[in-house]
Amino acid sequence: MHKILTVLFILGLIALGSCTGSEKESTPKQNWTPKLDQPSELAQIMRDMHEEATNRKISLEQGQLDLTLSETLFDMITAHPTKPHMKGEGYEPYAKSFIGTYNQIHTAKEISVQIEAHNNMVDACIACHSQFCDGPISRIEKLYVR
Repeated sequence: MHKILTVLFILGLIALGSCTGSEKESTPKQNWTPKLDQPSELAQIMRDMHEEATNRKISLEQGQLDLTLSETLFDMITAHPTKPHMKGEGYEPYAKSFIGTYNQIHTAKEISVQIEAHNNMVDACIACHSQFCDGPISRIEKLYVR
């Protein structure tokens, strides 16, 4: 009897966990505000993309294609920035250009083509950051594969 209760308890926990995980929204909440120690939605996406690009750079420099594909970057268009002025009227075309360049990385079948697409992605990052948030440009420039 004890074993049956243990199994039922574990199954109940699994069911409860799967219910709470399925409620995640795919678009940002309208009234979302970051906590003091939490980056904004857009800042977190940028941090994740920087980490991914850093790892891709390492792979490419070692002569390996990188197959990592981020799902969160597509939320950059609707994500809330740290400050409203960091995402102005012309932001969306920059974001769409970045996404297009990002997609080229993943269609590349040769190292040289993926390096070129990766460096074009870095160019797209710098172009946008030159207009909206120039602080991390020196950090972004380190992502180039030479």
